Amino acid sequence: MRATAESTVVIRPHELRLKRRSNSSIWQIHYKIGSKKTWFRTTSKTSDLEAAKRVAEDLFHEARVLEKRGLSVVSKKFKAVAEVVSSSLKEQVKAGTGKKTYADYYRAIDTYLTPFFGNHNIDNVTPALISDFHRWRTEKVGYELKASTQNNHNAALNCVFDYAIEKGYMSESQRPSTKNTGEATEARGIFSTDELVELQQFIHKWTTEGRASKSRYLRELLGLYITFIACTGVRPGTETKELKWKHIEFIQKPSMRVIHITLPQGKRGSRELVARNELWPLLDKLRELQPEYKDMTLEELIAKKEDKHIFRMRDGTMPYNLVNAFGDCLRESGLDKGDKDGKPRSLYSLRHYYATQRVLEGLDFGQLAKQMGTSILMIERHYSHLKPLMIAEQLAGQIPDDKTAQADEILRYMNASPVRNDVISLVGASTGVYLPLVEANAKATKELKDELNKALGKAA
Repeated sequence: MRATAESTVVIRPHELRLKRRSNSSIWQIHYKIGSKKTWFRTTSKTSDLEAAKRVAEDLFHEARVLEKRGLSVVSKKFKAVAEVVSSSLKEQVKAGTGKKTYADYYRAIDTYLTPFFGNHNIDNVTPALISDFHRWRTEKVGYELKASTQNNHNAALNCVFDYAIEKGYMSESQRPSTKNTGEATEARGIFSTDELVELQQFIHKWTTEGRASKSRYLRELLGLYITFIACTGVRPGTETKELKWKHIEFIQKPSMRVIHITLPQGKRGSRELVARNELWPLLDKLRELQPEYKDMTLEELIAKKEDKHIFRMRDGTMPYNLVNAFGDCLRESGLDKGDKDGKPRSLYSLRHYYATQRVLEGLDFGQLAKQMGTSILMIERHYSHLKPLMIAEQLAGQIPDDKTAQADEILRYMNASPVRNDVISLVGASTGVYLPLVEANAKATKELKDELNKALGKAA
């Protein structure tokens, strides 16, 4: 028989009581332990008041014993606690009341902490489990995160623990120590275009020397992977791992075609970028590596919006460790000694290369930051020293005649030999296809020819 009114029975003032809702006959137990401000709630599973009192007293005494031993009174799944913390951090960031680092914290919770720890009880997160997390995270992103990033992850993890301790889901003694195995952030080594071309030439030879088909497939894919990063500036591992054919589209503009890429997973979620049209031979080579698309053109594949990963090997499997393969490649090629300043190089050096090339081309820092999915402050911090190089001739007093300079620039692009800007050079070294401007953009070629004639006529 269901009760018709809500009832409350106090067993211990301010510590233990029974409540029965108006729509239920079952008594609920509400209790507080020690200094905890939170009322814990659970069901007595009985409608009998005297029986419910006995269950409540037993539960209360057990909870007091647990607290004296430094153990949690009641536990929760990590996911349940983390979701509350993440939502709170997001609200504070949105309201402008939280620290700037809170955005990094909730991204760490949503992207790394909850996916790994989610199904574990919050009071069962042990040092051994944290070590497992470190290994899992490194495999997930494809490299070991720098110390500064790991510090953010550790801070986010402690935010979750703080809330769990406050609510009584774990005790302070159950808080595991975090660890940081990352290297301190330092300026990364960089490649020159010539070095990357040399590296691609080595990879062609290195691929043929592979003893097993798996090794050959991996090395072949590595060469294309290197060029893709160097020519787009995407983050290796994080932004390439889940990249699929459906995330690429060709967009025809009035004077040119652009390659639009949506990166589904990045440091701060999904983002978009525009790649140079000269990249299409590389994409076509990646298509050729996947037998199921051998009878398709690249345009047909892009239009089909295939839900399959771009970076797959010829046998259809995902690459098992491109990070180690890249390290082996550098050692075998002799390019592991660092750059001209002795700075060690990694896959992230390719992203550094991309940024450097675009800055030297004159791309605005704001545009570059948006293209690379980072902050203007970060771009300025690492690349502001290149600004003088962009105007070196002017600073030296060697300012060429505008008309002559225009003609020279047009001739550089209209030369009968293939255009050798950095993108075409690297794509060509990877695929063997050097894209003349006339193939990249017929309309622009005609316009350049017209401009060339005008420029040469006026400059003569």
